[in-house]
Amino acid sequence: MTFQHPHLLGLLALPVILAFWEWVRRGQPMVMPFDHGKQRSGWFLRLLVLAANCLPAALLAVAILFLAHPLTHTPPEVERRLNNVQIVLDTSGSMAEPHGSQASGRHRRFDPAMEAIEQFISHRQGDAFGLTIFSRFFIHWLPLTQDTQSIPLSRRFIEPNNPKLDPPSMGRHGLPDELWGHTFIGKALHGAADLLAQRPTGDRMIILLTDGESPDILPPLDAAIIEHLRAENITVFSILLSNDAIQPQLVGISQATGGATFNALTPEALMSVFKSIDEMKKVVVLQKQPQVIDHYGPFLMPALGLLATSILVLFGLRFTPW
Repeated sequence: MTFQHPHLLGLLALPVILAFWEWVRRGQPMVMPFDHGKQRSGWFLRLLVLAANCLPAALLAVAILFLAHPLTHTPPEVERRLNNVQIVLDTSGSMAEPHGSQASGRHRRFDPAMEAIEQFISHRQGDAFGLTIFSRFFIHWLPLTQDTQSIPLSRRFIEPNNPKLDPPSMGRHGLPDELWGHTFIGKALHGAADLLAQRPTGDRMIILLTDGESPDILPPLDAAIIEHLRAENITVFSILLSNDAIQPQLVGISQATGGATFNALTPEALMSVFKSIDEMKKVVVLQKQPQVIDHYGPFLMPALGLLATSILVLFGLRFTPW
């Protein structure tokens, strides 16, 4: 604890002197008829009255402490630097193709992608996440938000639709492949970059999940994408959910922005990829400087108690005026 006006603490000598004087002074003794009696001296009552007479001195001491303005420092606050992560997810019909083991039932490329995304956003609590789905076009399905439950809840509405691969019992879902088919990564990256550019603070990152090649990132279109992403300080991590070779232009875009590309042939490999991304973009913790705040709390209740007691003793616990 510190004081804004420590020089006022020297005035605490006044209440100490007043209390000492109250205990040692004799006043003007007056002989009363009962003084020649044989009654006891009544030391307990005398001590009680002297203590009551010292209450104004105690109130003066508390008032001096208040005038000196007590201060304290808040504990150092820890703040994590916000990461703005836009998930760019391919939802074309090919994302309904099998991925990994099918021993426990139908397992599409889309399924482990969503499972890995859900685990990643759950682990990175405090970051802002958005979801962009794409194929022929792109849709910003969810804006950047720290409400991490929003992305898992959207799963049923963005599932890829592929009647050739999905049994009729699954019913029709998602956008029809005739309107939504093909893969245009360049459009989606430009759209996600424009969305991330609206965030004034925090790091910016795109995690792209796809299973195919894109015609709109071929030279010279890839150079424009790289320039756009660099201008907005966006890092791109690309994940290919198939055993095909990663398109060289996609590798170039990711590396040029400080990111990386990965192949994930199984759900387990996809989980490992997200762990690698988490290691590459670690959570940055910032420690704020302690702040100075008022610290009247320890003195407030004692002051109120002394004030209430001093008012009560005025009703009779005092020496007689003569």
